Amino acid sequence: MQCRKQGGEQVKKIVVLVVVLALAVVLFVVALGDQGEEERCTPGIGGGPMTGGVPTGEMSLPQAGAMAAVTSEFGPRWGTEHQGIDIAQGAGTPIYALADGVVAAAGEASGFGQWIVLDHNLNGERISTVYGHMFAEGVHVKAGDEVAAGQHIADEGYNGHVDPPGPGGSHLHFEVWTGGRLTGGQAVNPRPWLEKAVEPGTAGETSDPEATAPTGTTELAPDPRLNETNLQINAVKAGRGGAANFPVVEVIGGWRSNGGAAADHPEGRAVDFMIPQWETSEGKELGDEIVGHFLSNAEFYDVEYLIWRQYISFPDGTGYQMEDRGSPSENHFDHVHVSLNSSPMAVPGQELGAGPVGGSAAVNRSSADPECETALGVVDDSLHTSEGIPPELLPWIERAGGVCPEVSSALVAGLMEQESGFSPSAVSHAGALGYAQFMPGTWAQIGAEVNENGEVEGPAGSGSPSDPGDASMAAARYLCSIAEDQKPQILSGEIEGDPVELMLAGYNAGPGNVTAHGGVPPFAETQKYVKIVPEKAAKYGEVR
Repeated sequence: MQCRKQGGEQVKKIVVLVVVLALAVVLFVVALGDQGEEERCTPGIGGGPMTGGVPTGEMSLPQAGAMAAVTSEFGPRWGTEHQGIDIAQGAGTPIYALADGVVAAAGEASGFGQWIVLDHNLNGERISTVYGHMFAEGVHVKAGDEVAAGQHIADEGYNGHVDPPGPGGSHLHFEVWTGGRLTGGQAVNPRPWLEKAVEPGTAGETSDPEATAPTGTTELAPDPRLNETNLQINAVKAGRGGAANFPVVEVIGGWRSNGGAAADHPEGRAVDFMIPQWETSEGKELGDEIVGHFLSNAEFYDVEYLIWRQYISFPDGTGYQMEDRGSPSENHFDHVHVSLNSSPMAVPGQELGAGPVGGSAAVNRSSADPECETALGVVDDSLHTSEGIPPELLPWIERAGGVCPEVSSALVAGLMEQESGFSPSAVSHAGALGYAQFMPGTWAQIGAEVNENGEVEGPAGSGSPSDPGDASMAAARYLCSIAEDQKPQILSGEIEGDPVELMLAGYNAGPGNVTAHGGVPPFAETQKYVKIVPEKAAKYGEVR
């Protein structure tokens, strides 16, 4: 285990877009009926982790002002059938997703130069939208990405077959297909769809001119969880609105004198929503909901940007992964940071009136349909047998299997058997300690004292690798972190191999070595490790 436990630089952090890249195609249960498994588990409108750009539930025009810039309609043209509508507003004009969905294709396509195909489920019907003639640098998504209605996905170009050739022929070719573009569907006139869509960038607006908030209202009253001292009005508004919408959040941070490289906290224009059980799937879903709420209501709150799980998001649907700052808190894994645009300072008891209710778009995964659970990659976390597992470890190993879908209780059991033979006093020749054989330097970043529910309650490095609860939960958190970080690498082809073996290789040899070698490293110990752990795990239950 000496390779795995040599320093913090090998401890990869969980990537955000994930969310979105968590599966090659993110699947949700939207309708049961007589549909097949693939269709029933496809995203429905409003089903993504966040909705940006337009009010929740609305479709977005593919460009701002699109209806006034149509240059060619659907139907017969030049002796052929024109299968879309052309919208011309000049090279570089932003292109937006019509609706929530998944990127089915993005890249080179005959005649289009570059295209994007999005798959949607709208009212139970499989629909694809197609966007064409972009240049490679103007395509901002890739296959497998989950997108939101109104999200900036591309820029208009004049690639492929355009008339006239060159910048003068720049336009967006936009298509709508019923039944799916890549699954034998049929092109239909996009105009009826566009006529039902709203302008991109209207998140927070409502069709009711008398409404004071976009998705319902609640009184924005002071809340004991938020200290409003030294906060600007927009920050108070966001803090109260978040408190009203997310009562499960116990702590909301506000002003502080030290804001690091950013000045938003010292200036009083930022709030932090601390996520309980942030390392669990429930914690991640809560954070996603909070981000979705503020992006959906960005105009009302006057949001500048948000940070969650090392990813910064802007109200226009853009964003990027941030640099690794070295700890879960600094990387915003344990809280959602909301930064607001500048406003006047609030006064004690500031009157704010009503604020928005809802507007978030949480991941809608149903556990009622076993077939969709299988499609979603949900694992059987239960142990089929506990024979050989010490009784003091058993409840913790079972609990560790619920940290993330990629890590089952059986896998944790197999790992601990291989690492230490379930011995709390095991010490390797390299100095690795405890049940799961953590080096002190790695434990300082991954380890933490947990409470009786398995929730982290101590700072990083607290607890003990020889404590059943601390060790079991740390092993699961580390495995989950590695798996989450490897998902986009697997999708992009940066690393290849069985996901379980890649995750175990990261645990044994360090995630950096997996990346460097494009898969399981050619180390004899690691090659053996990725095979023997699943073999030992199989006797306890499902490995994944």
